[in-house]
Amino acid sequence: MDFSSNAPMPQMWSVPERKSWVEKVAPVLMIVVVAMSFALGSMWSKIQYLEAGGTNIPTGGTNAAGAQAAAPAGKYAKFTDAVSELGKQAGLDAGKLISCVNSGEKASVVAEDFKLGGEVGVQGTPGFFINGKFLGGAFPASAFKEIIDRELAGTGSTDVASYKESNLAAAGPQGVFKAVPVKINLGSSAFDGPANAKVTVVEFSDFQCPYCQRSFETVEQLKKDYGDKIRVVYKHFPLSQIHPNAQKAAEAFECARVQGDDKAWKLHDLMFQTQKDWSSSV
Repeated sequence: MDFSSNAPMPQMWSVPERKSWVEKVAPVLMIVVVAMSFALGSMWSKIQYLEAGGTNIPTGGTNAAGAQAAAPAGKYAKFTDAVSELGKQAGLDAGKLISCVNSGEKASVVAEDFKLGGEVGVQGTPGFFINGKFLGGAFPASAFKEIIDRELAGTGSTDVASYKESNLAAAGPQGVFKAVPVKINLGSSAFDGPANAKVTVVEFSDFQCPYCQRSFETVEQLKKDYGDKIRVVYKHFPLSQIHPNAQKAAEAFECARVQGDDKAWKLHDLMFQTQKDWSSSV
């Protein structure tokens, strides 16, 4: 064999370079991260739509980062002070009410409602089930009325497209109005109206949510308009990550029920009516 400088070198087989496991999975990880980011963004946008009832988010509402915009200072520095005063106005023994709230003994009741809400498709507040038909958001009374009127008349439908009220027509494609009924376990939840009412409205709500406060006014109007024809059942869905007082407000309502549902409903009304007074308290 010629090993002179002019002789061609013998052919050698090249060994392919091995990539580390990080290099191998990096493209997959990048796809997963992008997909997760898109999913989270889509979910948050849907929650905003749910809370707003298909309307634009007003200035001062929940922002895209998931944080509540800074609220002006309210009337109460401490949340317990608000509960105590509102409890007295509702005819409750404030001392017993505060003791119950501080003990956390009703936290499990709130947790059960929250779990149920997630299981039946509630993603934001407020969320309603009208004879099992889902309506998610702070919709105007007209949207509720078409559903209720048709249920009362026996002409309700599982076809979303058959509902003509403008807000319902827009909400169907967004998935925040679903006409196929879902069975809701009412359990021992507080309700207002006759147990045998032809229409039951189950509300999943958050005492600190501004859109729930808007819906509170709508539900009060529906109670006046329909009287004994409807029953309203209240269930808790506190969005504690953005509404820090929501959990304890829900517990306060359940603690008030120990002293009577009639007084608890008065506290319910007062907490929504004075929401701005205690929302920023600690």
